[in-house]
Amino acid sequence: MNRIFIFILFLGVIACKPKDTPVAETPVPKPDSTAKGISPDVPGLRHLWDTDKTLTTCESVLYDKNNNLLFVSCINGTPPDKKDGDGYIAKVGLDGKIITPKWATGLSGPKGMGIVGNTLYVTDIDRLVSIDMATGKIAKTWNVKGAKFLNDVATADDGTVYFTDSNISSIYALKNGKVETLVDQDTTLGGTNGVYVDGNMLMLAGMNSGKVLRMDIKTHAVQQVADGIGAGDGLEKYKTGWLVSNWNGAISYIGSDGDVMEVLNSEEAKLNTADIEVIEDKNLLLIPTFFGNMVSAYELVKQ
Repeated sequence: MNRIFIFILFLGVIACKPKDTPVAETPVPKPDSTAKGISPDVPGLRHLWDTDKTLTTCESVLYDKNNNLLFVSCINGTPPDKKDGDGYIAKVGLDGKIITPKWATGLSGPKGMGIVGNTLYVTDIDRLVSIDMATGKIAKTWNVKGAKFLNDVATADDGTVYFTDSNISSIYALKNGKVETLVDQDTTLGGTNGVYVDGNMLMLAGMNSGKVLRMDIKTHAVQQVADGIGAGDGLEKYKTGWLVSNWNGAISYIGSDGDVMEVLNSEEAKLNTADIEVIEDKNLLLIPTFFGNMVSAYELVKQ
């Protein structure tokens, strides 16, 4: 599969530097969308803002469209699977201002999040937690037998909550108030991390394999969509393709034909790119930087 590397922006802020260190930007030549089948939907990125560096070990960002704000899950230190009870969820505005630093507490290693109605679902190491969005209080907890490192969350239109375990390549579903195992320790999935519900399919990003897969929810039949994305983390639909993060510090666009184009690389800046969020109608990409302790926002622009 052809790999086309475009280094659009380097994040110029690293955790040990002062907050107001300028972001380094590198001019990028416009790709020829007719050459080599490159999709015209491949976005460029323009840096908009960074939050304060108080979102300690931020892992995931989720857009709450009803309240027009962001939820950010913060592990608050490492190791990310330590049951220390100091993890939290923050509320952040679309301008990058932190609204409520510790809106929901009582978590240990919160990671993926999903919304159904007025409930926020969050994975927390070996349990799934529901949070009342009106109060920020934990409403219910489901302990997941055999779980080691629960990670990303995706919700379906019927209210089903899907979530992954990246340590043991398992996928679970919360249906009618009960957790069931959809896929049990299938190593061929390559460390299931990012998950996205796309009709009757689950899109999956492999933390260990560097692959993006498409799995039929009913039959569990799997197809490879793309390869070579690194430590696959967040996965979001954008235009006719997908934006996927490599936890080590990169964002790639996967076209409908499976071609992979890197659109951001922040490895030199030592900023991770964890479980991303895309708000397509606002042309926004939100990136939690994990050890960078901040969320970075980029405008998705046409090349």
